[in-house]
Amino acid sequence: MIMPVMLISLITAMGAGGQTPKRLTFKKPLMGTEVRIVLYAADSISAFKVVESAFARMENLNQSLSDYQTESDVSRLSNTYNQPVQIRDDLWQVLVTAQEIAHASEGAFDVTAGPLTRLWRQAMRRSVLPDSADLDEARTAVGYEFLELNVDTQTVRLNRERMRLDLGGIAKGYAADQALEILVQNGFPSAAVDVGGDIAVGKAPPDSDGWRIQVFTGMSETGEVILKNCGIAVSGDSYRYLDYRGVRYSHIIDPKTGYGVTHERKVAVIAPSAMIADAWASAYSVMEWQAISYSIQEQDGLSIQMAEPDGADLKELKTGAFLDTIP
Repeated sequence: MIMPVMLISLITAMGAGGQTPKRLTFKKPLMGTEVRIVLYAADSISAFKVVESAFARMENLNQSLSDYQTESDVSRLSNTYNQPVQIRDDLWQVLVTAQEIAHASEGAFDVTAGPLTRLWRQAMRRSVLPDSADLDEARTAVGYEFLELNVDTQTVRLNRERMRLDLGGIAKGYAADQALEILVQNGFPSAAVDVGGDIAVGKAPPDSDGWRIQVFTGMSETGEVILKNCGIAVSGDSYRYLDYRGVRYSHIIDPKTGYGVTHERKVAVIAPSAMIADAWASAYSVMEWQAISYSIQEQDGLSIQMAEPDGADLKELKTGAFLDTIP
């Protein structure tokens, strides 16, 4: 994920009892990236305690949702085949949303692509393409339609041998949402959580219309959107890609072909939650351009901005809140 810079106004306002809420920023390495929490508070000591709880929640989620953790909930689930496995609430919520978006995107977003992502991680470390035979074999274990969720029992069944789940395109957004929920529930509604570019924002800062988030407006230009009570995610290959024999393969994998996408597309999505924005940003990074134009009309609550080189020209698409981007 590209890491958009969070530009937050240094605004203060008089709070209850004459106290002045101040802008506080906290940073911590988590989930393979830097997590930033920004909030407005009159009492920094109370804020620090709540932020610690938010960071602890994200660390627990990483232990549950990361396929890098061999004993995580998702790794243990991936070690099963053709048997119902009862799972805990966090993994369940993520998988339910993942499957909804997988169906809506016709498989452009697919958390069952774990066998492919494993091959590409190894390939990027070695700076070589994965073996085509290995990719073909891995693809036989991929397919969201073979991931079965039972709502009545909260169980999951993996109906393909060697299927493995990779939640990299949705878990960070979920973690941002959960951390923000802790801040809001504990009296800090004017807060924002940035998990490596997946951002959840709460109530607007004092005396402002919202949080100022910097996003791309072309392939190199930037602008700002003003947001509150929603999520935003930005996806692209600016930071993670494999350049092999003149072709640039993104770390974002097309589950249908097994290969990293080769179009240098930037995608930003605003959604009701960071989890939803995260997953759709991944899906729109894979889908055909024309299909996205139709898809966005069917998705309530989404705004999208995309840019992609087209020969000597630049293709762009902008909807919803991105129409109000400030240059």
